[in-house]
Amino acid sequence: MFNITKLLQTSINLDNQMFEQRDLLIGPSAHLQHAMINLDQALSNLYQVSDNQYELHFGEKIRFDQTQAYTLTLHWCLVISARLKWTHLVVLDAKQWQKIQAAKPATKMADFDKEFLAIKNLLLQSYYTHRQADFKHAWHLLLKLGLVDYQLDPSVIMETQAKLNDLI
Repeated sequence: MFNITKLLQTSINLDNQMFEQRDLLIGPSAHLQHAMINLDQALSNLYQVSDNQYELHFGEKIRFDQTQAYTLTLHWCLVISARLKWTHLVVLDAKQWQKIQAAKPATKMADFDKEFLAIKNLLLQSYYTHRQADFKHAWHLLLKLGLVDYQLDPSVIMETQAKLNDLI
């Protein structure tokens, strides 16, 4: 089962642990910047892994790498929602879940490229303009990308999130 609240709690706890372990005493603005840069890198890595996965016709090894890359991207997006106090935007009601799950999956590389660019653009706009609507739309697109387009198993995402300490 896909439990966004649990993913959010795990992401917040891990982010706090990372900063305590590294003894990084930075202010909230620098912390948010750091999370945003990590999200951008994670999204880029997801794109690279997904591009390879597309070429290799869904090979198992690549699929596992894709789940790791996707989970790390979710992690940083959730950290940002917590740092901006926008966690209410990431929890979905039944109607929102149905809308995402009923979305038509992307099948062409050009469609995937558009999705990645839209997610990146919306995230950066939300960061610079503080528009919650942009962040929420990017979050929904990110969920659609993993759960609908790539058909990643929610239980595997949850397991991968639990092992995230090894990925970071």
